[in-house]
Amino acid sequence: MTQIPPARAGNATPRGPADPAQGGISLVFPVFNESFIIEQTLRNYIAELAPRVEDLEVIVAEDGSTDDTKAVLERLAQELPIRLFTSDERKGYQKAVIDAVSHATKPWIFLVDSDYQFAVIDFWRLEPYRKSHDVILGMKSPRKDPFYRVWLSGGYNFLLRQYFKLPYHDMDTGFRLIKRELIEAIAPQVRHMSFFTAEFVVRAHYQGARIIEVPVPHYARKIGSTTIFFISKLFGLCFQQFLGILKMRAEFSERGLLAQHKSGD
Repeated sequence: MTQIPPARAGNATPRGPADPAQGGISLVFPVFNESFIIEQTLRNYIAELAPRVEDLEVIVAEDGSTDDTKAVLERLAQELPIRLFTSDERKGYQKAVIDAVSHATKPWIFLVDSDYQFAVIDFWRLEPYRKSHDVILGMKSPRKDPFYRVWLSGGYNFLLRQYFKLPYHDMDTGFRLIKRELIEAIAPQVRHMSFFTAEFVVRAHYQGARIIEVPVPHYARKIGSTTIFFISKLFGLCFQQFLGILKMRAEFSERGLLAQHKSGD
């Protein structure tokens, strides 16, 4: 796997323009209970990318929020060039992401978590790899999360590497640039994990997709707190994810993918 130097927040990154030969980009935000940060997120991302990406669409998929997120987004939809989709009921992160990307129409999907832990300018660290790769993962370098989230993610990625013999280290990242045709082909298969990206990466790898991890700076959450990784839920989350890994490994073994992958090494 290509080794890319670690990211540094102070490193100058050339700011586009995006290569029009690689096709347009759908910027997709799955959103749940982000009323305090979503406006800043959208305004900053649109301000940076709209003038520099020739063919850009912005999709905001709200997932049954219980705070004022809907009201904020409905106001912003009157002012900003976004396509807004809302839900009356909570679908959960995996299904919310799958539904969100289904609205995309451009050749590439820039799928970003809406909590603003990634700076939009770091899109330009990913952009050059569109020429050579199908999946470009923004690897958090270093990760700025509470210790228990760092621990959970590290263990999760370690198990995925061990069980599926993969070289990647941040398969659950919230900053990823992916060919739409690949997501359309694989997303219907994603079902074992609670979080979309990691299972998608495993399946894409086994289908021969060209995947690269590019280190990008990661920032502490500025406002609010995560609604997924409460400490009180850690045991249940770990158990659920471990069961998902075992189910996916059983599926891959039954389909002969593990033996085929091993013989191809």
